Amino acid sequence: MIGVVDTSALIRLFVPDGPLPDDFKGFLRGVERGLNTAIAPELLLAEAANVINKKQISGELSESESDQLFSDILSLPIRLFPHRPILLRAFELARVHKLTVYDTLYLALAEEHGAVIFTGDRKLVTIAARLRLQ
Repeated sequence: MIGVVDTSALIRLFVPDGPLPDDFKGFLRGVERGLNTAIAPELLLAEAANVINKKQISGELSESESDQLFSDILSLPIRLFPHRPILLRAFELARVHKLTVYDTLYLALAEEHGAVIFTGDRKLVTIAARLRLQ
């Protein structure tokens, strides 16, 4: 199985600030065993760094915790894809579904690869279901 991992799902693996997407842990166990493939747009790393930075600024994470968390994220076996090839589709999805282009990059990547999407964002879950990416 190929799964697109979004930032909300990824961060919740390390900082439990909400529920994990259904079967996300099972999917990741499959990634570890080479049965599944995790993919994401390159944006994932910038968004993750931003969330971690905000959590450090707010005092939720110490500097050493945030450094370790970001290091752990960088070491995960997630295949990253550039934005340019999927940007037009993401732009179209954003307009149609009233989402940010940032969010629809994940949807466009899932469509392109016939993948499911793992997200903690309720609105994105709804649109992904409409697009049969769940």
